[in-house]
Amino acid sequence: MHAATRSSLAALALCLLAACGGGPSTADEDAAQAAEDEAAAEELGRDTDKTVFDDMIQTQDKARAVEGVTLGHKQELDDAIEASSGDAAAAAEE
Repeated sequence: MHAATRSSLAALALCLLAACGGGPSTADEDAAQAAEDEAAAEELGRDTDKTVFDDMIQTQDKARAVEGVTLGHKQELDDAIEASSGDAAAAAEE
């Protein structure tokens, strides 16, 4: 009976040691996630972490990106209005 108890205790000790063993390393996963987050932040044009305000910030980033195009079109329209007004004034003077 003592032999059965010893073997049961030994089996129990081995099970406890096996249960305490480490799982897969998450260091590689953490490093990959950090690199992905950094790449996403660079894509957004800023060096901050993702926040709950990202939707609003992305909207502002898009607005800034198209601001130059909009101002260019406005300048072209202003020039066209100026040219047509100038032509009408020149024709009226003659």
